[in-house]
Amino acid sequence: MFKLRNLVILLFAVLVASPVLAQSAAPTVSLGKTDALGSFLVGKDGMTLYLFTPDKLNESVCYDKCAEAWPPLLVDSADKLTVADGIPGDFATTTRKDGKLQVTYNGIPLYYWFKDAKAGDTTGQRVGRVWWVVPPATVYTYPDAKLGNVLVGPKGMTLYKYNKDTENKSACYGKCAENWPPLTVKTADELVPGLNLLGKFDTTKRDDGTLQVTYNGMPLYYYIKDKARGDSTGEDVGNVWYTVAPETVGVNKAGDGLVSYDGMTLYTYADDKAGTSTCTGDCLKTWTPYTIGLTDRATAATGVTGKLETIKSGDTSMQVTYNGMPLYLFKNDHKPGDATGAGDEWALAKP
Repeated sequence: MFKLRNLVILLFAVLVASPVLAQSAAPTVSLGKTDALGSFLVGKDGMTLYLFTPDKLNESVCYDKCAEAWPPLLVDSADKLTVADGIPGDFATTTRKDGKLQVTYNGIPLYYWFKDAKAGDTTGQRVGRVWWVVPPATVYTYPDAKLGNVLVGPKGMTLYKYNKDTENKSACYGKCAENWPPLTVKTADELVPGLNLLGKFDTTKRDDGTLQVTYNGMPLYYYIKDKARGDSTGEDVGNVWYTVAPETVGVNKAGDGLVSYDGMTLYTYADDKAGTSTCTGDCLKTWTPYTIGLTDRATAATGVTGKLETIKSGDTSMQVTYNGMPLYLFKNDHKPGDATGAGDEWALAKP
């Protein structure tokens, strides 16, 4: 009896004193939160996790110096990947070039940022406008190979709108809803908007009492024939079903200037002419053309009354124009709300 009691005491002491055993109980991925960004994914130690927009589904393109600055979240084996309760979406692994297993969220590889010093730091947010924290979003954007950026649901499946719907009212029931399942949430509080979406999220009550998610008043749906992330086979079905492109240009909070999809101030250059950018050479060191991908659609948010178009900008992107005038970002604007670039030749782009 004495030996058994001593053994129990010894085991208890080891469990309390051993940091290795204490840490092993923590999930690989859980949630962190800040007032500015809301909830987002973090690793075992509470350090913020990020996504890299040039990555492809289940494929990292961040290696060498990139991976030194942005260490991938790794696990020794897929069965050692654990996730805190209540996080929607799918977690898995992808094999990197060195054979190591990187954790993915809905097919998106996850990384740390070497400049984050402690849990709660989010200094990697917006770096290069290609690195972003990862919220457990109900709706977010992902690039479709043919259609550019489109809205997707909490597991990364493409979402659609139905042109026969009216504002905040679904007209898709019965067989229609079997083929086009609505995106629903149990309560409105469960609705978590993704980053860099300028539109309005809400819910509408369907005839059966369920809450369907809406975006700018449009009820959102999946398509039964889409089988995997990246599928968008519902585009243009019956000339009434379409993917939903996120807004390219919006209006700032004051209502007196245009902003990019991520809220950064947009400018026009007095020397430009309609449809032509004259900012070259040293000019480009200070003023970055506001561009979208070759397949992206230039889409205006509420309050943008002028015409959005694009002009060619290199081989892989297009510069957005507003009423013909090319749009730019200023290098010394670091966060949404900054508007330090206005001067004699450069003006805030007006709605």
